[in-house]
Parts: sequence; C-alpha cells; structure tokens
Amino acid sequence: MLDTDAYASPAPPEGKAGVAERALRSAIVGCVLMPGERLSETSLTTEFALGRGAVRAALARLKASGLVSSTARSGWQVAPVSAVEIRELIAARRHLDPILCSARLDDAAKRRLTTLSQMHMALLQRPDVGGDVLPTMRRCERDMLDLLANALGMPVVAGFLADLWDRSNRLVNFFERNGRVKFLPTRLSSFAEALVEGRTADAIAHLASANAALEAYLLDRFLETDAMVGRKSGRRAGSKDKPGRIERPQPPTGKTRTL
Repeated sequence: MLDTDAYASPAPPEGKAGVAERALRSAIVGCVLMPGERLSETSLTTEFALGRGAVRAALARLKASGLVSSTARSGWQVAPVSAVEIRELIAARRHLDPILCSARLDDAAKRRLTTLSQMHMALLQRPDVGGDVLPTMRRCERDMLDLLANALGMPVVAGFLADLWDRSNRLVNFFERNGRVKFLPTRLSSFAEALVEGRTADAIAHLASANAALEAYLLDRFLETDAMVGRKSGRRAGSKDKPGRIERPQPPTGKTRTL
C-alpha cells in the first residue's frame, strides 16, 4: 500500500482571493477549464462558489502566471495551447530548473526528499502505470520539486518555477486528454537521490534528461493535433465543437508596406 501520510502537509491560511486562485488554477491545469475557453466572472462565481471580487483578483493573478489572458473586447479567456508557449516553457525550464540544485537541504528536508524518491522509484518499477499509479507518481514528482523550490529561500523564484510547472502540467493534461499517448514518468527520483548524496553534476544531468523527455513529448503531440484545431472549447460547447483550442503560427499575407 502507498504511504499516503507521506503527502500530509498542512495548508497555509489564505484569503478569499488565494482560495479562488487555487481553485481556478487547479481547474485550468487539470483542463476542467479548457484552453481557449471564455471565462465569465459571473459563471465562475456560481460554478466554484466564490465571491465576485475574489474571482476577479484570482483571474488577475492567473494572467500574470500565463494561464489566462484578457482583452477589452473578449474578456477573460483560458490561454490557448500554442507552439510559442511550448518553446517558451522549455527554454525557461532548461535555464531555471537547475537552480533547484543549489537548494540548501537540512536533515529533515533530506529525509523527506529521500522518502519521496524511494516512493517514486518503487512506483516506476511497477509493470503497469495505469489506474492511480501515474497520477500518484506525478504528485510525488511535484512534491519533490516543491520541496526543493521552498528550500531555495527565494520566494519569487519559487513562485515563478511553480507557474512553469503548472503550465507544463496543463499541456501534458491537454494532450493526454485529446490523444492516446501518455507522458511516461521520467527518473526524477534519480535526480533527487543525486541531490541528497551531493552529486550535483549527476543531478543536473538527470534534470536535463527529464526536461528533454518533456520537450520531445510536447512537440510530438503538438505536431499531431491537426484534427483538434478549433475555435471553441469542448467542455461547454456542443458535440460538434472541437475539444480545446490550439493556436498555430499564421502564414505571411504577402502584403508589403509602401515606404
């Protein structure tokens, strides 16, 4: 059986805007709110049982995180999936994730990281990662990353990293939901183990390998999404609408500007 107590951690107190942000962020990352979906403040207050002011503040924070966008004409919208976002995420993670290797771990943090690493390794060795195994592994991976981010002692950097990880998870969830290919877990447990043992060079190599696997998956899935391109979200739209929205680079119009 899995040691679910290993995940137990008290949630810090937060205001109404924080509660709203966490609820909407979870819905966006989990693709309950699909890419490209129009967001009505009134509908969100009803659907998620949140206050109007808290929803508005949460949407502003999520916009800063890159998960939603807004325009004067269209209002709020879940950020669509795009090649630009994939390139941006991969480039940012390639440069910023290695900062985790500079985290200063006390004995308690090392023990916690070791426990998570061992749990992840045990799950990775199972012959079938279906059912609840894959979500549990991903939760374990995120717990390892969050632990290291908090140990950096740099809240701004930790927050930025969390946004990158959430945006990456959103893309994986979207492609898995609309296709048959799952993103198989990487050996992030080897990365954690190397950190605990002080093998920084090995840890950086394992992390680079994990990010390379993510990049390959996202780019491959993006190239296979021709049939999914649409203008409307599939969550609240009719059966004829496409499941989610993907933005593609527009070809040049051929027009020239007269000087």
